[in-house]
Amino acid sequence: MTPSRRKIYLAIVLGAACAQAFAATPPQAEMAAAHAAVANAERADARGTAGLAMQEARAALAQAQAAFAKRKYKDALRLAEQAQAAADLAVAQARLGRARAEVDAKAARNADLRRQLLVVPER
Repeated sequence: MTPSRRKIYLAIVLGAACAQAFAATPPQAEMAAAHAAVANAERADARGTAGLAMQEARAALAQAQAAFAKRKYKDALRLAEQAQAAADLAVAQARLGRARAEVDAKAARNADLRRQLLVVPER
């Protein structure tokens, strides 16, 4: 083997070792956080517009898992973050829906009380 070929092979081996060392690390923490966020959103019982965000979160999480399995870690990271954001949005929209329902119920109760106060009892 000539010295120039040795240098080429050495460069290839070192290049491969460096590429392996600097390869993207698996986004395991982000994937776990996305799983937890989606599970939290499922417990929040998302309906209506929150249900749409929940579907988006589930779809993004499924895509993230597929990308993770294919070792496309950049895509998996992006999709896991997207799933987490969509799940957080679903939780917020579910809370908003419950708060609106509570306000509507209290407003109806107040209206009933006002009507009762305005009725003059017959003597």
